[in-house]
Amino acid sequence: MSTLKKIFRYPIKGLSGENLNEILLEKNQVLPGDREYAFARSHIEFDEINPVYLRKTNFLALVKEDKLAKLNTKFISKSKRLIIKVDKKIVLDEMLVNETNIYNVEVFFQKFLNLGDNNKPKLVKGRKNENTKNLKHSFSDLPEKAISIINLNTIVDFEKKIGKKIAASRFRANLLIDDINPWKEFDWVGKKIKIGESVLEVFKRTQRCAATNVNPENAIRDINIPNEINSYFGHLDLGVYAKVKKTGIISVNDELHLN
Repeated sequence: MSTLKKIFRYPIKGLSGENLNEILLEKNQVLPGDREYAFARSHIEFDEINPVYLRKTNFLALVKEDKLAKLNTKFISKSKRLIIKVDKKIVLDEMLVNETNIYNVEVFFQKFLNLGDNNKPKLVKGRKNENTKNLKHSFSDLPEKAISIINLNTIVDFEKKIGKKIAASRFRANLLIDDINPWKEFDWVGKKIKIGESVLEVFKRTQRCAATNVNPENAIRDINIPNEINSYFGHLDLGVYAKVKKTGIISVNDELHLN
């Protein structure tokens, strides 16, 4: 029986993930707090009151800014405190609570990424609905409010094919599962799976892009992941997306059951 091994959320698009032991999944929502913030490029207009989906290339992300992988970041959502380390040394510690603090963070990324004098990024937020407190908008890679799932054994099989180690963190998934045959998760498309108290419906495979080429340990583009997947398997997919159909708590070590 397949098992949930890890739960991750990425509070700020393109930055480090947060390892969780359990979380409440809410119907028709992303994993709570996932991609709640992003850094929009200087020329992008984003209306936080009436947000619309924009492609990931409109934001700072690993697909273009591989140097982001050099940053070890921690975001404390309750206090809105962002701590950034480089080589274990704190280089930024700011509370994202006022214009001055946010400006300091934006300038840090402008300088760290050498974006140029006129290209300061802008921190944007996916505001929450006043009544439900659910995210009105998430800076996900796709317009649907979805949860991303990776099968660890699929990665192991992929590693064997190319003869190289591949960190699961390259794929920035929300749920990492184990105890299931490689690539078997593709058979779940169109089916429902029960995890803990929640039920999810898998609706599509995850097509991989150049962001996965970046090694999260050294920020070097050392493996062309999409090309390698295509060479050995004839497609560009690794992982699946699912929508939450029933609200409920999920926890590490929960079993997954086809519903």
